[in-house]
Amino acid sequence: MIETQFMVDHMLIRLGKYLRIIGYDAAWDSQVRTHALIARANAENRVFLTCNTHITGQYPRPEKVFVLRETEPVKQFQIVVTEFRLDSQKKLFSKCIRCNVFLEKVSDREKIRAFVHPNVYARFKVFFTCPRCGTVFWKGTHVANTCRKLGITMMSAHGSECSVFEYPTPNS
Repeated sequence: MIETQFMVDHMLIRLGKYLRIIGYDAAWDSQVRTHALIARANAENRVFLTCNTHITGQYPRPEKVFVLRETEPVKQFQIVVTEFRLDSQKKLFSKCIRCNVFLEKVSDREKIRAFVHPNVYARFKVFFTCPRCGTVFWKGTHVANTCRKLGITMMSAHGSECSVFEYPTPNS
């Protein structure tokens, strides 16, 4: 089954970041015009997400378009998850929110020691890096806070709710 990929317009970049948080392919480019975003969405078979209710009259027609009337990003996220039946658990926190690529588990913690605060290094045992930008990630309290904000219940590998400190890694 081919997973839905998204292109978000300039007004929905925060929504795009939220989609990346749950592991979905969400692209954008704040440096190009809407025409180019639509052309790329069409070429890459992506759903074009926008708040522009006049999109079909002003621009080349996106082949797949979803217009959001909601202006609040968290509610936009919840609408898109529901409308497209997205699984918010399967790949939670598995992608770089900057680069849109899957993270890699760090096999040797020592390699990232210089890139994180000593307290973070001492407190967490599992780290991930983005193979493109090199950003180091860990599942700290920000993970639980983000899940709470987005209305996502974190689940353990056994299907029960869990704390951030026992949250399974995507590669386990």
